[in-house]
Amino acid sequence: MTRQVFANAAGVIILISVIIAVSACIDFTDQQGEPEESPIKINASQAIEIVKQDPAAMEYMSENFKRPEWRGNKTVLVQGFETNNSALQEDETYWKVEMMERNCACSGIKSLYVVESYVSPYTGEIANVTTGMVSESNYEKETCASTACH
Repeated sequence: MTRQVFANAAGVIILISVIIAVSACIDFTDQQGEPEESPIKINASQAIEIVKQDPAAMEYMSENFKRPEWRGNKTVLVQGFETNNSALQEDETYWKVEMMERNCACSGIKSLYVVESYVSPYTGEIANVTTGMVSESNYEKETCASTACH
């Protein structure tokens, strides 16, 4: 039963990621009804793959991410970001990529191994990568690898 819950949660996370990626790629029309070209060249899935290739992220994930069924990804477009209490490029848009894995399948709020990064949707450049272990309560329910824990 626990595996089925993990599989269902992973499916929901993948579905949300696909919806976000598709919505980011929809062409919008201008006032004359002509389609405008979207300046976004990197979609959500590509942003995740770019972060997975970052040396710091690769090292952290190889050391700590051991159970794919306990994993989850969340990618969302954000306007600017903060690091160490100072805003960087606050007028720029980034993909905020969160890759996480629970460290335990036990019930209750547990710790997550997290790789968090900001990727330019225009160039694919990584603006920031942080890694660490944080309490699952720092994330919304839908970002957890398992919703059975809440």
